[in-house]
Amino acid sequence: MRARLLVALVGFVVLVSGCSIASGTAATQAGANDTDIRFLWDMVPHHKQTLEISSLVRSRSKNPEVIKVADAITAEGTSEIDKMNGWLTEWKVAVADSGHQAHEMVVSPKDVDQLSGYNGADFDKQWAALMGRHLRDGVQMAEAVGSGGTHQGVRALSKEMITVQNGLISDLDKA
Repeated sequence: MRARLLVALVGFVVLVSGCSIASGTAATQAGANDTDIRFLWDMVPHHKQTLEISSLVRSRSKNPEVIKVADAITAEGTSEIDKMNGWLTEWKVAVADSGHQAHEMVVSPKDVDQLSGYNGADFDKQWAALMGRHLRDGVQMAEAVGSGGTHQGVRALSKEMITVQNGLISDLDKA
């Protein structure tokens, strides 16, 4: 009986002490918490999908506005992925990939495949709708970290993402 109780107690202590991703790591020393880390783990794959969707534009669209928005998305997304993965590396936390993705994408691989079947004005219309949906999801993700994250850099990045992505959504509505 005592052995069982001891094993249960040790198991409980191990479980409780391991509940936090950031607990006792370089992340906590940098002022980050689990919310910050989970946000980065979700946002990096989200941004990678954004880049994938944007990469279709140059070969399928002739619309200068659509091309301009896609180029802006690509430049911003690439820079932000580097920044987010840089924090994770600095904090000695696994770099984000699809294996860490807890956030379910609102744009499926099937949606991207279907989009690649369009060209010209049809592509522009479908791309703007799909990218708008994708960016709105990104805004929701960024808003969530703003209320629970503690790392000042992550919080600042999330605020910037909200502003930039809302601007891009507005541009897409005009394209």
